[in-house]
Amino acid sequence: MSVKAECFKCGLCVVFYLVVCFILINMKKSFNLKEEQTDNLIATERQLQTPGFSIPDRIIKKNVESELDMLRIDELNGETIDLQKSTTLLKQVSNVCAKYNLTTPFIKRHFLYNAKHRSLYCWIRKIASTSFTKLFSDMSNRQVSHNFYKEVDFLSPKSLKDLQYLATNNTVFKLLIVRHPFQRLVSSYRDRIEDNSRYTAQSWLYARQILYLSRPELFRPNIIQSGNILQRVFSANRRLKMVPSFREFLEWLLKQPPGYDDDHWAQYYTHCAVCDTSYNFILKLDEYTFGEVNYVLSKLKLDKSKIYLPMLQRTHAGITNFDITCKYFNNLTTDIILQLYGRYKVDFEMYNYKIDMYLPCAKRKN
Repeated sequence: MSVKAECFKCGLCVVFYLVVCFILINMKKSFNLKEEQTDNLIATERQLQTPGFSIPDRIIKKNVESELDMLRIDELNGETIDLQKSTTLLKQVSNVCAKYNLTTPFIKRHFLYNAKHRSLYCWIRKIASTSFTKLFSDMSNRQVSHNFYKEVDFLSPKSLKDLQYLATNNTVFKLLIVRHPFQRLVSSYRDRIEDNSRYTAQSWLYARQILYLSRPELFRPNIIQSGNILQRVFSANRRLKMVPSFREFLEWLLKQPPGYDDDHWAQYYTHCAVCDTSYNFILKLDEYTFGEVNYVLSKLKLDKSKIYLPMLQRTHAGITNFDITCKYFNNLTTDIILQLYGRYKVDFEMYNYKIDMYLPCAKRKN
C-alpha cells in the first residue's frame, strides 16, 4: 500500500472518530437536559402535593364569587346552611375591605391548620376559641386536656409563606367565627378582669393602669394606706383585691391605641387578616344554628355523630348574651357606647352588627 493511501486511511479514521465523539457528546447533553427537566418536574409535583407548601409567586387573591359558588354547591348537596345569609356576609366583608381600602397583616400564630383535614381556622379570644382549638388539637391527635392556648405554637402553619398560600388555596376550608363586638367585650371583661377567683394575665397587666386613670388617689403617698400599690391591688397569689368596674375598664380602653390591643379585645379585622384571606364560611356565634355547626364539622371532615362541642358561649364567668351585656351597659352613658362603636366600627360594618339595641341600655347621664 502506498504512503498516500495509508495517510488517507488514517485521516478517515480520525474524522470518523471525531464525528462519533461529537454525536456522543450531544446525546449526553440531551439526555442530561431531559433528566434534569424530569427531576425538576417530579420535585415540583412533590412540593405541590406536600401539605402547607408555599409558592409565594403563585398566590392569587380569589374573588368572593369563588367562595359563593362553593356555598351554592354545598347547599345543592344537602348541607343545612342559610345560603342567603352566608352569601350576604361574605359579600359584606369584601365590600367593607374595598370601602376602606384595608390590607390586614398575616400573623402566623393567629391561625390553626390541619393538613390531613385541609382546614384553616383563625381563633379570636372569647369567641369559642378554646372549643375550636381543642377540636383542631384532637384532629392532630395531640391528646391535650388543658392549657389549649399553648396549642397555637404547635398547630399554626409552619411559616408565614405557608399561611399566605393556604389563605387563598381553593382546596383548603377556611373558617372564621365572630360575635357581636359588645358581647365579646363584656365577656372579656367578666372573664379576664372581673373574675378575681383566679389569676389572669390581663388583670395583672392592666388593672394598675386602669386604676391609675380612674382612682389616682390610690397611687399617692398616704400614711393611712398600708403597703405599696401592688399589695393594695393584688393578693399574694396575684389575684385582684381591687376590681376595676366595667366602666373604668372601658374608659381606660378608649384611651389606648387600637393597634396594640390585647388579643381579648382587639378588632376582628386586624387579628384575622380578613381582607387578605378567602374565608369559605363565617359563623356568627350569637346567631348560630346547629345546622351551621354541623355544616362546619362536615367541612372539617369530621364525623358529626362523634363530635361534641359544649355550649359555645359558655366561659368560666358564664354565658354572656344580650341581656347580660345590657346590664353591664347600665352604668354607661350613650356617649361611651358611641365611642365604643367608633372603635369597633369596621367590625360592626363587616358582619352586619347593629348598635341600636344597646343604646337604650345606658342609664347614666354623665
